[in-house]
Amino acid sequence: MILSDAVVEPLRDWGVGYVFGVSGANIEHLHDSIHRLGQGRLQSIMTRREDASAYMADARGRVHRTLGVCCSTAGGALLNLAVGLAESYAESVPVLAIVGQAPSAFEGKGAFQDGSGIGRAMSAKRFLETITKYTAKVDNPERFWTQLLAASKAALSGRPGPTALLVARDMFAAEVPP
Repeated sequence: MILSDAVVEPLRDWGVGYVFGVSGANIEHLHDSIHRLGQGRLQSIMTRREDASAYMADARGRVHRTLGVCCSTAGGALLNLAVGLAESYAESVPVLAIVGQAPSAFEGKGAFQDGSGIGRAMSAKRFLETITKYTAKVDNPERFWTQLLAASKAALSGRPGPTALLVARDMFAAEVPP
């Protein structure tokens, strides 16, 4: 199973219902998987801006006392998403943010929306760690399930709050173990 499908199946089966987001080059695989595998139980809700996506996931988490999920691509989109995640962090609302990143081969080489922290690129991971309970960079398909479970548990356990998974564009197409 490819990683983008592996994200969708548990979210669908957990009854999350919606993934709020703005599509873009580094996150489009996720929306495709939701369309193919959502079975009417998980839908992509496209928003005009990423901050709206985060606020909608926050509202879903608050009202339904469940995991709200939002997504965006990297760069400026991530910064827009962060506004809502910071609110979720301050108010202890369980949200999972899935953030598409530049392809692994171009990380640190000046790629568009590079979040590696190398050179003049911002470090998406370090930035998100300041406003989330847990942030992981999914750079090895073998560790995906552990990271998804850790992000979900962290969002919902103890004092709830947002978590984030950073996924390089090419990782969405990588095979993950069963």
